[in-house]
Amino acid sequence: MTTELKHRIFRLELKNTFTISHGSYDFRDTMIVSLKKEGISGLGEATVIPYLGVSVEKLTKSLNKIIPLIKNLDWNHPQELWDQLNNHLQDDSFLLSAIDCAAWDWYGKKINQPVWELLGAKPENAPLSSYTIGKDSPEIMAMKMENTPWPVYKIKIASGADIDLIRKLRPTNDSVFRIDANCSWKVDEVYSLYAELKELNVDLLEQPLPVGKDMHLKKELHEPSIPVFADESCSDIEDIEKLAPFYDGINIKLMKCGGITPALQMIKKAQSVGLKIMGGCMTESSVGISAMAQLAPFFDYLDLDGALLLSNDPAEGVEVKMGKVVLSNAPGLGCFLKGNHDQL
Repeated sequence: MTTELKHRIFRLELKNTFTISHGSYDFRDTMIVSLKKEGISGLGEATVIPYLGVSVEKLTKSLNKIIPLIKNLDWNHPQELWDQLNNHLQDDSFLLSAIDCAAWDWYGKKINQPVWELLGAKPENAPLSSYTIGKDSPEIMAMKMENTPWPVYKIKIASGADIDLIRKLRPTNDSVFRIDANCSWKVDEVYSLYAELKELNVDLLEQPLPVGKDMHLKKELHEPSIPVFADESCSDIEDIEKLAPFYDGINIKLMKCGGITPALQMIKKAQSVGLKIMGGCMTESSVGISAMAQLAPFFDYLDLDGALLLSNDPAEGVEVKMGKVVLSNAPGLGCFLKGNHDQL
């Protein structure tokens, strides 16, 4: 039985200009793929992230190379397909993730079971997801929080000096803050800034230092109530053991590691070396969010707000309401494209 792979590019418009240390943007392009076999179709997603070297051209070129290969591959389970594609897509984890997630969607539909259920996940164990506030003036950031009440916010900052934003925001809101520095802090300022976080009701610090500077972190100085997480420094399972001496946890993103299949392996590995785990996302539609949501109960922290930041989500799927992930009982990933986009 042949496997048919199709795709379509969508432009995801953001509700507000989004600023992080890597720059500002008002939209992200994304590739939605459809994997069809035995009359059943599954969906997956790969977002374009320029600062990570991911472009529409690169994704399309890789996909066109894979289409003739995948057509006649023999597979019945997502793991079998991932194993056969991994060597061909080692330099394109985003596309590998899209195909892997589509395979899990296909597999769940084939056996008529939600992916979270077939993985043995318990929805009640899922932690609350944060809602991300991009860097802006303190007045605009406070307004965004007022417009979207949420129990936990992830605050994007772009330098050590931006700790002043947190100081100014704290009196305006009682919710828990998590700081994502996106590699923007300097080695000599990390722990003077870290010392302030407890009184600012911050419960997590993400990727303070640039990739390659991780060895300058001093894990013995970290408080259990304010763990330090790796994001950009942690792409796949090979990174975990190297980072364990310096970090308290890692942020797993499907597009960084290559999909649900390797994410499951990363979760086990991180747990085995005593690291906490966050399930994160890019700017992505409800297709991508629904894929990561299947693993939500396995994580200690969640950041699954990507689709909530959009003004034109082309899909529907798992919802995140006031931080709570609402998993669907629909088979597969529980997502679908809206309107005329349903068939790629």
